[in-house]
Amino acid sequence: MMRSTRGFVLALSLTAAVVTPAAADVTVVGKYIFANGDTATRTSYYSRKRARTTAPNGMEFIYDTQLGRVSVIDHAKRRYYTGTIAEADSLAEKILLKRRAELRPLIEANREKWAALMSGFSDSIVVDRTEETVTIAGYPSTRWTLRAGSYMTHERWAARGLSVPNFGPEVEKIVMATVLDPLGSQLMKLMIQMRSQPGLVLKSSTQFRTLTQSGSFTWEATRVVSKAITD
Repeated sequence: MMRSTRGFVLALSLTAAVVTPAAADVTVVGKYIFANGDTATRTSYYSRKRARTTAPNGMEFIYDTQLGRVSVIDHAKRRYYTGTIAEADSLAEKILLKRRAELRPLIEANREKWAALMSGFSDSIVVDRTEETVTIAGYPSTRWTLRAGSYMTHERWAARGLSVPNFGPEVEKIVMATVLDPLGSQLMKLMIQMRSQPGLVLKSSTQFRTLTQSGSFTWEATRVVSKAITD
């Protein structure tokens, strides 16, 4: 995997008068084009207490509140990490603190430039729900867009007819610890927070540009199964 995209990890609808259904088990088969150009077909799983999903760089994240564990699978390096959620949070916090300490001299030396960059970035964030609706894997999906100036353009099609728990707040620290680029970290945080919008994302595309890297990644669901997931 190319170094320029390695640090940018991880990864989400509305018809009138539709009531959001209760969360249920959902299995989604999708085709991915990752940030380094590799392609794959992966299956994601969502239930009330567990989720398994694929990140933009090909890593998979498994979050299990029932067992209180989290796993990260790195297919490129053929290795994985697994541990309790508390252990993962503690490790992520240490990584984040170490990274901030490493960046502090650089930020201090370019304080005005950095402040202007982050201010411009924050002021340019726009989230919009359009009225466009298409059918993806059998489900009507509505188009959402997220723009962060010239740094990121993100489009997602979400099916309100599919409702799954939002584990974003719980895994945010763990995912953020995998992002090396400070601006890329903020872009990833925006994408995680956007997961709070209603519905399950069945298609998305993202173009990004940070201080150290640029690229794109896409994915689209080809099959959706809404039935109980076995252990």
